[in-house]
Amino acid sequence: MAIEIRAIAKDEVARFREALMMTFGSDPDNETTDEQFLAVLDPAQAWAAFDAGVIVATAATFNFEVSLPGGNAMPMAGLTMVTVRPSHRRRGILRELMRHHLDDARARNYPVSGLWASDARIYGRFGYGLAAYCDVYEIANAHQLVVAAGRELDGIEWLEEPRARETLPALYARATAARPLAVRRSDEWWRERRFLETGWSRGGASRRRYVVARRGGELVGYLAFRQRGKFTDGMPDGRVEINELIASDGQAEATLWRFACSIDLFPTVAYWNAPADDALPWLADDMRRIKRRRADNVWLRIEDIPRTLSARGYTDDGHLRIAIADATYELDVTDGRGTCARTTKPADLVCSAPTLATLYTGCARASELARAELVRGDARALALADRLFATPLAPWCPEMF
Repeated sequence: MAIEIRAIAKDEVARFREALMMTFGSDPDNETTDEQFLAVLDPAQAWAAFDAGVIVATAATFNFEVSLPGGNAMPMAGLTMVTVRPSHRRRGILRELMRHHLDDARARNYPVSGLWASDARIYGRFGYGLAAYCDVYEIANAHQLVVAAGRELDGIEWLEEPRARETLPALYARATAARPLAVRRSDEWWRERRFLETGWSRGGASRRRYVVARRGGELVGYLAFRQRGKFTDGMPDGRVEINELIASDGQAEATLWRFACSIDLFPTVAYWNAPADDALPWLADDMRRIKRRRADNVWLRIEDIPRTLSARGYTDDGHLRIAIADATYELDVTDGRGTCARTTKPADLVCSAPTLATLYTGCARASELARAELVRGDARALALADRLFATPLAPWCPEMF
């Protein structure tokens, strides 16, 4: 019998969720209702592959806006929940699911699609390029780490969850407005993804705890974290697991890191998704105490090149012609704002569409990619591209989706 791939109906949400969790190696989260799932996902944008009525593969799209350099925002089709059962691999099912996602994104006029990759080898062949890094931290004996020694820092206040629900969304929006690829969260997203607490989401840890950094009458950052209590041979050996550390400037960042590294009974601190330009290694008196691993964050596929290149702000002015596949695009930047259109003039740079995504966000410099032979151009063009696509803040998505 042929595999049928289509959008799911509302009464198929539970089966979709079960198939999704099974392939990722978990059991269904029975504490989350179908209604909560549907609060952030349109079933018309959730596709399943059916084999004799059984769901054997899944994919879906979240409708996002993401921040760009310069403070603008851009719509992004967030590809998510991509699974294929091991019994149904190598039958072209993933390719068909990707076609449904991309066709839907084009129909809804999304200039880009983005995703978190469960396997970094897969998505390059679908036109996605690495667009942001993150750092994974593990800090043993964090209490022995001196953070921001001698600096005047902000005050710390503990927030109970009701107050966190009122306070954090606006603080997040201000602090991430110019952070490339930061998702702009809806009220529904905050409710069902950031504040929802279930046994499955806790994974044996505590409920989320919240503290804010206050400078005079202004809140300038927050820390959301969980705790895992433990004693070893009678000694405190607990673990702080940071969900999110959001700061509006370096002083707030230093304040929150000092607090995280000094919580009594919890000498180990872990953060799975710190931005690549996180300040902690430079704030610490001994960066060797910080076990740090670079990981890939969001991958991006640029569907509408002129619209995408015209949307962000730039750090220098100039004219650059970029050849992508069989077309050349001219980027004209004046006073930090760009316009882009196709041209028949000779190209200054040549690269693939996935590599353009890496350049676009400032994830890597053109001259760096040229050494890997992913970009071709003369020294002048590479230097101009380095200046144009530089970003004051590293691209980073605080949100796994």
